[in-house]
Amino acid sequence: MMRPLLTTGIFILALHQAAAQWPAERHPLYDAAAPRKDTTAAAASALELAEAPDTRLTQGNGPLPCPPATALTAWRGERCSTQLVVRANGPVQQLSATCSGVSNGADTLPVSVSMIRYTMAAGVATADIIGNEQCCDNPADTLRGIWVQMDVPQDAAPGRYTGQVWVSAPGCAGVCREITLEVSPHQLPAPEKWSMHLDLWQHPQAVARWHDVAPWSPEHFALLRPLMKRLAQAGQKCITCTLLDEAWNAQTYDWFPGMVRWIRGKDGVMRYDYTALDTWVSFMLDEIGIRGQISCYTMIPWHLSVKFYDEATQSCNTIKATPGTPEYEALWAPFLRDFHQHMQARGWAEKTCIAIDERPDAYVRAAMALVKEHAPAFRIASAVDKPSALTREVYNISPVLTHAGSTLGDLLKERRQAGKITTFYVCLHPGKPNTFTYSPPAEAEWLGFFAAANHLDGFLRWAYNSWNRNPFETTDFVHWPSGDCFLVYPGNLSSIRFERLRDGIENYEKINLLRTRAGESPAAAQLIRDMDTQLAALFSVERSKGTGHTSDVQRARYLIESTAKALDALR
Repeated sequence: MMRPLLTTGIFILALHQAAAQWPAERHPLYDAAAPRKDTTAAAASALELAEAPDTRLTQGNGPLPCPPATALTAWRGERCSTQLVVRANGPVQQLSATCSGVSNGADTLPVSVSMIRYTMAAGVATADIIGNEQCCDNPADTLRGIWVQMDVPQDAAPGRYTGQVWVSAPGCAGVCREITLEVSPHQLPAPEKWSMHLDLWQHPQAVARWHDVAPWSPEHFALLRPLMKRLAQAGQKCITCTLLDEAWNAQTYDWFPGMVRWIRGKDGVMRYDYTALDTWVSFMLDEIGIRGQISCYTMIPWHLSVKFYDEATQSCNTIKATPGTPEYEALWAPFLRDFHQHMQARGWAEKTCIAIDERPDAYVRAAMALVKEHAPAFRIASAVDKPSALTREVYNISPVLTHAGSTLGDLLKERRQAGKITTFYVCLHPGKPNTFTYSPPAEAEWLGFFAAANHLDGFLRWAYNSWNRNPFETTDFVHWPSGDCFLVYPGNLSSIRFERLRDGIENYEKINLLRTRAGESPAAAQLIRDMDTQLAALFSVERSKGTGHTSDVQRARYLIESTAKALDALR
């Protein structure tokens, strides 16, 4: 799903060498949510507060967005959130937001409030970063977003909960907004039991570079732990591994070094050091709890070459081999036999997929034949631009959104019956719906509904944390759309788009749980058919090209809750 850069790998290397990596230069809004000293006396300002969950804020102090307030509803075990927006008629120092929780009179559920920080997106200061501060200075001419989030316990009592978010600043009269949450009697399982096959690619080296620590050091894993836990808590199923250096030909700020070291001995025989891969996979499986699939990139790199260390010359060299040639088999067959034996010894072979990214069918067939012969426990996972004759054969296939959905027809049913996985992806294409920094927030949630409506198994996106030089300064990178390279920020900070994507995943789980109730009675089956018909109409490939993503999401949320209540009434 990653397109070849118009620039070359040499140009990317020049970017690395030219940039002063730490400390990063700071845009004026880099620390917009962090308290800072200001010797200018703040004039008394009036504060206004509104709820605007579907508004993407950009810098400016126009009128408050005033869409209709949304009624917050949640199943037990669900994360529920909304965005408040505060406006001041002048600069404000020490703007703060607090909430003591929401209560039903007997129990109180905790509520977290965080200031939303700005970063640049396509030259515009855009609110996206969910900070860890409840207090900030707010410059003049800036609307400030406040993220309000509730993680509803699985044993929470159903019913209505209310509370207040207070926003205040010295010299200003405080304002408050009542928060009302309706907790449903229905329950979501814990994220590790969610059914969506979520595959957001991880980039450990970006974490090491940003924090200036040695890759795979204890300090590196300490920094990776909370970031990867956040991913696991969104239902992630796949561990991203690299079999060789820079499979994608330098398309990210931090390169992707191989987790397997290829070494040609003085006797001319290649051997393989799996130390880094073993350490990474063990960490993700045992400490983080991501256990669905080990995705190993790749047997078909964009440059078709493998870098190795030559003990005879004590230098690095490369071998280039085109799939389907004798040279390709000579390079990869010994590796596959050795890697297969290694993964079997670790008990990981059944989880292992040789992962391939948008390569020609002829190349994929050649790789598949070698895997089948030399590593029979392994399977193939492949992202493709659009389905082809190979779609029937590949274990885990992921076409781009515009070629997914109902267009797969009976092939999707056939794949499901065979126990194969069918997901979809977005990257720089399509322009909408997507998870770019400037995308309307509801577009990220729309993606989960699309997967559910079209009976797909999940969602893939190529970059969870492939940070550029300084994400707090800008989310642009070369010619990728803003935010295309990452969904979260350094320091384990989330974003509006990641949280809304997670909302879509929760809705996917809800829909599939409701579908399991179709067998309760003929009337229940009819309710599910009606729900599916409406979802299919709202979340189609054709409709994805329009501008109604926010209203589609709002209608689908209501459809879930009304269907759940109607099913309960039949009991």
